Amino acid sequence: MPPVPHRTTSRILDILETVALHPQGISLSDIAQSLEVPKSSIHPLLATLADRNYLKSNKKEQRFFLGENLFVLGNKFVNDADILDKIKEVLLYVAEKTSETLYFGVLSNLDVLYLIKADQFSNFRVVSNPGNKLPAYSTGYGKALLSQFSAQQIRALYPSGTLPQITDNTLSTVDALNEQLEAIRNTGFSYEKGESTTGIQCVAVPIIVEGKVLSGMSIAVPVFRYDDVREQEFKAYLLEAKQKIERIITDNRSQWNYS
Repeated sequence: MPPVPHRTTSRILDILETVALHPQGISLSDIAQSLEVPKSSIHPLLATLADRNYLKSNKKEQRFFLGENLFVLGNKFVNDADILDKIKEVLLYVAEKTSETLYFGVLSNLDVLYLIKADQFSNFRVVSNPGNKLPAYSTGYGKALLSQFSAQQIRALYPSGTLPQITDNTLSTVDALNEQLEAIRNTGFSYEKGESTTGIQCVAVPIIVEGKVLSGMSIAVPVFRYDDVREQEFKAYLLEAKQKIERIITDNRSQWNYS
């Protein structure tokens, strides 16, 4: 039997996740409405979080924002393990060779969590940044991560049979997703064509260690710079990088705390 979540702890986490969705700030009333909790129950928790610098408040506008201590803890989580630095070096090499943007991340529930972005050599900036999340079915490396699940498991994960649209190009049905996932399992490559970001095309691969899909990596390219010749070039670089990253994770398994 799964443990029963602690009510107050869960509420604090709900507050932080709600505030994170509103970078321009959110009021006490809107937080309470979003969580369907009385303002009197939310107020002391907000006051404590603000006092401990996990939230900051603009008293003039009566709005709450994420606080600096979340930044400190988040960076400590990343910096304590240099495995991501080693992986980023691999991504930077490919980014320099292709002049495009590289992404690396993991599955977080049914979203992709971006851990690394390498775009220093690209003149075109793609929106997603480390810490961001997007529905896995809408991204190239998200589909690579989902390819570890069988068609039956995918249908169980998305029981409605439909997929909310991110752009006009996003896959709309679980059947269409399963069709792509089968191709990914057969070829080792996954693709995105403007499904999470209009005008961006991706090719991606799963990172597999000890038979388990741990993470994914993609090259994101503006559509006008993507063609069949470059796709073959991207695939070659991705396969080379995939082997290096899988070796890095294997050699530093105790430092891998991300999936």
